[in-house]
Amino acid sequence: MKNFISLFVLMFALAFSSSAAFSELNISISDNASFFVNLDGTEYSASAGSVTIRGLNHGNHYLEVTRETMTLNGVSYNRLFSGYISISPSKRIFAVIDRFGTYKVVRTENISSGYSSNYNSYGSNYGNSYSNVNGHGNGYNALCSNSYGSSSWGNSGYNSGYMPPVSNYMPMGMNPQAFSTLVASMNHEVFDDSKVRIAALAISMNGVTSAQLRELIMLLTFDSNKVKLAKLGYPSVVDKNNIFMLNDAFVFSSSADEFYRSIGIW
Repeated sequence: MKNFISLFVLMFALAFSSSAAFSELNISISDNASFFVNLDGTEYSASAGSVTIRGLNHGNHYLEVTRETMTLNGVSYNRLFSGYISISPSKRIFAVIDRFGTYKVVRTENISSGYSSNYNSYGSNYGNSYSNVNGHGNGYNALCSNSYGSSSWGNSGYNSGYMPPVSNYMPMGMNPQAFSTLVASMNHEVFDDSKVRIAALAISMNGVTSAQLRELIMLLTFDSNKVKLAKLGYPSVVDKNNIFMLNDAFVFSSSADEFYRSIGIW
């Protein structure tokens, strides 16, 4: 009986430690094109400008990122990156393939183990059920019916006690109606300076997505003002992992480089 209990506890501890080590990888590319990712032989397609892969074990993984482009002759495929990447345990990793074909980690977040307080209640029920009965036979029966069974282990302990990390969050930014009003207001202005002032105020109060900031920058004429608005708007961007969508909003690549240097990307 003692060996059975020790083995069971060991198996549960191993399950706990391995689940807690899972990581998540979010990949975007430097432009707004369609793309797909192949990680260790499994293919993932982009959704909302990025690819998110969950349940990753830590260690090295082989990654390929391919851009899909429509041409007059059909669809063409351009491999942007291929090579091994390192995944740390219990991390949510935001990475980008920049316009030079380099894999860069933009930021990381810790992922909690996902175990709720039911794990503690399971341990308490386990101990109490086993210690409060007389004899091994009765103790084992009580252990099975009270802790392993429907009251703790079957329904509330194991099945709902562990909650794998799930990230279904979709950044909202400025609501569509307010954004349309802002675009209309900017279009009524003649000079870039006025457009920048209006946009910067609205962004600071409402926030924006990377795609929305890109659209606002495209309303400006001169690159110097585009860079200015990008710098002013960046702190309020809700999906900074997609900030590389701004790359083609600038006329000159040197302007894009100036902006990315200012936010510490390169």
